[in-house]
Amino acid sequence: MSESVSQIQKQILDMMVAFRDFTGERGLSVFLVGGSALGAYRHRGFIPWDDDADLAMMRGDFEKMEEAMARNNNRLGEYVYSPVEHHITPDAPIGYLYKLNKCEGGYEIAIKIDIHPIDGVPKGSFLKKVQMISALVYYLSVYRLPVKNKGKTINRISRMILKLTPDFMFRFYIRMSKKIFAAWDDTVSREICSLFGIAGYATEVMPREWLMPLKEVDFEGESFLAPQMSDEYLSRLYGDYMQLPPEEKRKPHHAHQRVVIPFSGELTAR
Repeated sequence: MSESVSQIQKQILDMMVAFRDFTGERGLSVFLVGGSALGAYRHRGFIPWDDDADLAMMRGDFEKMEEAMARNNNRLGEYVYSPVEHHITPDAPIGYLYKLNKCEGGYEIAIKIDIHPIDGVPKGSFLKKVQMISALVYYLSVYRLPVKNKGKTINRISRMILKLTPDFMFRFYIRMSKKIFAAWDDTVSREICSLFGIAGYATEVMPREWLMPLKEVDFEGESFLAPQMSDEYLSRLYGDYMQLPPEEKRKPHHAHQRVVIPFSGELTAR
């Protein structure tokens, strides 16, 4: 592992601890998911070449967290929180916590962590399709960008919708689509889903008991919560998750990216 990735991971860990403590002080639960959960079980910390982190909160706690962040001016010490519907940079409709460095012309994103809301899932294939489609409409309406990673057909349809829909209708779509996809109580649903997870709806839908009740795991010497049934959870997302990827794929995900947010007075989450 290069020194630069090691330094990034140390900063990310500091950010994860700060966010864990912020939510914990308010009685809210945050837990490791995705690559961070995989790292906890396979490496007891970061995947050695990883340069980001994935956290999650159940929808009820996530909404309370966003309200608490808003009261705190979307700041957590030196970090900036980017709310889902008032994002700093367009990506996925999840929460982000950034560490920003001043640079020529604006602020450069140094590191970030992703915070995924986890929603309850309805019973039956028809209602699941309704939830999936409403989540796609929400993504499209919030970011006004073609839907990514969902296939060529959905990408083409989303481009057509963007071209034909007036701006005021997107504000309506945001309100209505969220009411639909978040309508199923995450505390009682038999299944749950990270609706905007990279694996896609069919893979991300899983029994609630795979996650709950959460359990404590070691992550770089710190205690974090993680899915209860780790083998089932990680196998769903990664298959044989204990098998390391080929050497050529063991590279940082974001080291090649450089995103600069232009100055617009004092920086705020937009």
